[in-house]
Amino acid sequence: MVRKYNSRRREENAAQTRLAIVEAAIKLHGQGITTLSAVADEADVSLPTVNKYFPTREDLFVACTSHFAASLEVEAPDMLRAIDDPGERLRRVVYEVYHLNERSFGQSWTGYKLEDESPVLAQAMAETEGLIATLADTLTYEHAVGDEDTARRFVRAALSPLTYRALRLKNGLSFEQSVDNMALALAGVLNIEA
Repeated sequence: MVRKYNSRRREENAAQTRLAIVEAAIKLHGQGITTLSAVADEADVSLPTVNKYFPTREDLFVACTSHFAASLEVEAPDMLRAIDDPGERLRRVVYEVYHLNERSFGQSWTGYKLEDESPVLAQAMAETEGLIATLADTLTYEHAVGDEDTARRFVRAALSPLTYRALRLKNGLSFEQSVDNMALALAGVLNIEA
């Protein structure tokens, strides 16, 4: 009896295996674990299987950053700019950025730790910072204490994943406390009512 070759089934199995590896890696990257052997264990596949789909750690980082970024949703800058009340807009921007930071908490930290040795992660972190800058630039700076450029840079730093990590992990604030207190702090810098 001749066995019928089913290329579609093989492709589907390969896609499922690849996805399992990527999702296992994202989970582990959130814990700071980036070894291919740990990823293989988590995905319940062999190390040669991981190497087949991702010959280098950078190849895996490319797949992970693309997959993870596709799962993140952030309010469009135009929607934020449409909020007329400056205090309400500020609070919404802080909420949106901190919500993003909360969802990517461990992955961002791993990205920052490895960005000097990984061009892929360096690019991912630059894109994250660029997104945060875009959202921060929906705020109004014309009444800021001091000059506008300094205020803009301060706001971007306050919204950074590293600042968020310090608030949540190092100082034990809840998500809500982090949002509320940062909105109040930035309202003072921007000289608006929060």
